Amino acid sequence: MKKSLLYLFLIGLVLGCSKDADDPDQTEQDFTVILDVDQDHSFGRHTVSASAFLSNQNGDILVSGELHSGQTTILTANVDPSLFYDLTYVIHDNNEDLNESTYRLVTFSAVQQGSYTLGPTEELENSYDEIFLNFANTGYPCEIVASNSGRGTFGPQNGGYLNWQSNLVDSPTSNFYMALKSPNDLFGRYIWLEDVAEGSSFNLDYMALPQIQDSLRIDIPDNENIGFQLCGMVGSSQNQHPLAYGNLVNGASTLFVAVPQDIFNQYVLELQYRNGNDTNFFTSKTSAIPSVVQPSELNILVNDPSPQNFKMQLEGDGILYNVIFGNANASGTLFVFHSIYGQAASEVTFSKENLRLNIQQQYPDLSQMETVLAERASISSYSELNGYNDILNYLISREDYGGSNMNGSIEVLTKEF
Repeated sequence: MKKSLLYLFLIGLVLGCSKDADDPDQTEQDFTVILDVDQDHSFGRHTVSASAFLSNQNGDILVSGELHSGQTTILTANVDPSLFYDLTYVIHDNNEDLNESTYRLVTFSAVQQGSYTLGPTEELENSYDEIFLNFANTGYPCEIVASNSGRGTFGPQNGGYLNWQSNLVDSPTSNFYMALKSPNDLFGRYIWLEDVAEGSSFNLDYMALPQIQDSLRIDIPDNENIGFQLCGMVGSSQNQHPLAYGNLVNGASTLFVAVPQDIFNQYVLELQYRNGNDTNFFTSKTSAIPSVVQPSELNILVNDPSPQNFKMQLEGDGILYNVIFGNANASGTLFVFHSIYGQAASEVTFSKENLRLNIQQQYPDLSQMETVLAERASISSYSELNGYNDILNYLISREDYGGSNMNGSIEVLTKEF
């Protein structure tokens, strides 16, 4: 009886060993990224092809697929779940008018598996045929202080006139804000229209418009040159109405903006200012216009700019870094750029060179592109959000996290090499 039991045990052991030998590694699991591309998503005006690559930290390509509008691409690989994996988009553009071919590689480091939607692409509308404004008694010449983009004609007749065409912020109906200034006024005047339908036309007397009574001061960090835009939002609407903007090539320490009271309940302020090779981007969404923008605490020190062993130190409360490498052929007709996103840390070291070289093998045009050089690095800080993976969701979906879908402030420091 004991011999029979022992015999059965040995058979079970042999069968069990045989089964384990035939099975894949039990520690591996499927890692799946689903990219659902909206039918109205556009990769670019001159795009020839768009593809996605899933790779490991050694730069080995695990699986790839093409991206097409209106289709879903599924990338699945059997991997070690304890390791990290990267997702890379490759967008190939060919501009025949300029005889330029450009390959843009965008790598998202340490992605999470799951579904991502590449939504419809918003197109900039410049038809200027949605609202028509005819002003009399403007004085001459009249200055446009703030408006959606548009076009118009000016003249000295009728005490000065302005005929202005523009688009609405939203369609088919939208609120509309515009500020203008006669040379006879210390402050400008404004028009605020609600629920305007496309194609609407208005005949207005400038002198009958309400005045903007005063100017608000915003102190800003030191800079060599600065561009800015201030927008207002009303109620729960996410539509942004331009209130003030400018580009000060010689820099400024203070901005003055004229904004009417009791219309807007939220404001989006955007600054872009430069000092040497550093450019700072600042965006805030607040219930009141800030009187002071504090100097950024972000900083980047690059120890090794080589793509084989890139090293940098980051200062400040950053969440996301981005490093861009690039090169061109001798004739200036072929360009390649490799943009790499990753989670910020006090010290960052990586090499995506093997990944780039492995991807380039899929594109015969890039056989001549043996190396790339570091062009710029950036670090981003978010006051009220969130985490690396939250931001990465927007980036993989080819969306910017900012403007209407943000809260608090965003700071970005970019250093050029």
